[in-house]
Amino acid sequence: MNHPSKDKSSEIRDRSRRNFIKALGGVGALALNQRVFGGLSPLPHIENPLEHYPDRDWEKVYRDQYRYDHSFTWVCAPNDTHMCRLKAFVRNGVMIRAEQNYDHDRCGDIYGNTMTKAWNPRGCLKGYTFQKRIYGPYRLKGPVVRKGWKEWADDGFPSLSDNPELRTKYKFDSRGTDSFVRVNWDDAFRYTAMGLRAVAGTYSGEEGKNRLMKDGYDPITLTHWNNAGTRTIKLGSNLPLHGLVGKFGIYRFANMLALLDANVRGVGPEEAQGARDWNEYTWRGDQAPGTPYATGLQGSDMDFSDMRFSKLVVQIGKNLVENKMPESHWLNECMERGGKLVCITPDYSAPSAKSDYWIGTRPGLGDLALLLSVAHLIIENKGYDKDFIKKYSDLPLLVRADTLKRLRPEEMIEGYQPKDLKGGPSYSVQGLTDEQREKIGDFCVWDSTSNRAVAVSRDEVGNKLTVDPALFGEFKVKTLNGEEIQVLTVMEMYSRHLKDYDPKTAGEISGADPELIERLANDLSTIKPAAIHFGEGINHYFHATLHNRACFFLATLTGNIGRHGGGCYAWAGNYKGALFQASAWSGPGVGAYKDEDPFNPVLDETADVTHHHIHHYASGEEPSYWAHGEKILKVKTPEGEKVFTGKTHLPTPTKAFWYNNANFINQAKWVYEIVHNILPKVDMVIDQQVEWTGSAEYADLVLPANGWVEFQDLEVGGSCSNPYLQVWGGDGIQPVHDSKDDAAIFAGVADALAALTGEKRFSDYWKFIKEKK
Repeated sequence: MNHPSKDKSSEIRDRSRRNFIKALGGVGALALNQRVFGGLSPLPHIENPLEHYPDRDWEKVYRDQYRYDHSFTWVCAPNDTHMCRLKAFVRNGVMIRAEQNYDHDRCGDIYGNTMTKAWNPRGCLKGYTFQKRIYGPYRLKGPVVRKGWKEWADDGFPSLSDNPELRTKYKFDSRGTDSFVRVNWDDAFRYTAMGLRAVAGTYSGEEGKNRLMKDGYDPITLTHWNNAGTRTIKLGSNLPLHGLVGKFGIYRFANMLALLDANVRGVGPEEAQGARDWNEYTWRGDQAPGTPYATGLQGSDMDFSDMRFSKLVVQIGKNLVENKMPESHWLNECMERGGKLVCITPDYSAPSAKSDYWIGTRPGLGDLALLLSVAHLIIENKGYDKDFIKKYSDLPLLVRADTLKRLRPEEMIEGYQPKDLKGGPSYSVQGLTDEQREKIGDFCVWDSTSNRAVAVSRDEVGNKLTVDPALFGEFKVKTLNGEEIQVLTVMEMYSRHLKDYDPKTAGEISGADPELIERLANDLSTIKPAAIHFGEGINHYFHATLHNRACFFLATLTGNIGRHGGGCYAWAGNYKGALFQASAWSGPGVGAYKDEDPFNPVLDETADVTHHHIHHYASGEEPSYWAHGEKILKVKTPEGEKVFTGKTHLPTPTKAFWYNNANFINQAKWVYEIVHNILPKVDMVIDQQVEWTGSAEYADLVLPANGWVEFQDLEVGGSCSNPYLQVWGGDGIQPVHDSKDDAAIFAGVADALAALTGEKRFSDYWKFIKEKK
């Protein structure tokens, strides 16, 4: 059918176009055949293609990406407590990447013991990407001083307590709005030294006391001030075990400030006061305060590899999956070996998803009720390890019903003398002193064989316990004054107390499913070895001591103390400073460095630093008091005002503080209170860090420290999660910016103090740091 709009000319055009395209296709195909296919040669006959490969020049690009000039090992030492040894690769002086070193199994001790290969691999993305931070935009490029503070220093450090309006003039009450002035290191050292001397002088003696009172400090906070302005200077570090030389070095500097006090007040060594050491035990709060109650030790963690032996792992407020990244493979190995995992948290966390069952609880005290209910069920159902708790716990000890104090042998045995333990483990292994022995004394148990109370000592444990103590029961004992008293075993007292914590009641308190409480009790009673891991967050709670003790009680009941794969662990904090523990036979440990007497420094590099060379002029303090306005726990009662803060824990007013290896203000609770109400009363804040942080924004002097791969001298450190004592430094990359090793910064300020005061011992105190010996 003809289209009405088509004319004859259009038909001609269509036909012509069609013929043209057809002709063009033929010509194009001929040309394509000649130009493309004509240029190809046939493939040679290859019988085995695997013996012949094509051109691999393209791989040069790939290989160039990984080419390096040299490598070195270093330790990734953030405050996550792992201390992984990594290998860095350098090309043209630039660190291009980091990898696992796979050498941990070659480490050993002086007895020839070596590590298992299972410690490999070590590391996580923090270390693998560290080069991005070293060359990143947040690095401190050089020392800086806050503009307002520098003006105050240049004006001669007029007293801020006498003239409170100066805090506004020099922006002490608005630090975060001020700008910074770049200075060279000599000026940074000089300004730091002048500031420390100004604070020490301003707050010493009667005039210093009056100024502190003007600033509103409670008079009781002057208990440890001792007329010395240096006591208002606070120095601290975050996990100093991770860097003995640089991080513990700040505590050495605090001890050295006794020289400054002597110079300012004109007193001798016998009266001189060092600064105050800020610890972080409860500032970050990660360590378990209940551990000393249960074990007598600051911490009792095993190395993480011990988890391979666990058949039951209970995590309470703990996240071993996300927060212990280099160590989480041990949890995987526990699963591979058939171990059971239980997680107790308010939220369905990462480890909850990996667990056999998750027990959800309310935040706060709820999980404590849960733990006590589990203990109740274990006792009620006789799921406890009877032999273990008789031989290795205090549960059989007798307690007086009238006083709720332990029954003592001297109360019922005429002329009783404590047993001689001089040849036992208390003295020979644990270092018990005569003074401690007298204070601890001996104890009593009810001998089931003779049916009477008998005396036992602290060394009578395990096979050395020669009597069969009763675990339960209430008995009558006649004292020396003829009085007949009721006594109970500790186990009996627990049994009665815990009856209130049946699963239904504990479930109502905690929010936990009562059936899961019963399941956990059954698992702890029947599965060994079992380990309980409680989280750092729990250790921040006001009731943390009770919580920790409840965990240890469960481990004790089930015989999971002192065996591989069992125990209670926090895996947090700094307690393995015991790697450098002092003892009579080994010397002063870390004190040889931290507490060397600045008035008589040992300058002979061949001499040993002994206990005779040690003098601790500094004094420990908890920074949380400062963060709360130097307020102590004081309560008004009907009987009058009562101070609950112990005398040894009383803080002093804070007029200067210096910290390193920590984003100190960022880690604080109630930051608003600190920035707006606390910091304006502080005359000097020194931030010594690798990067610019939120804390630097509110500092007066910011001193850039070298990163771990830039250390110009040796450093040594350890960790709470593994057994390694590691040394590194001196062979890495050159500092990217104008930064220095931590200890070199302390030495530089000490030299400036020597120049300022004329006291040469400031400089001598850091002789071997400056000489790199």
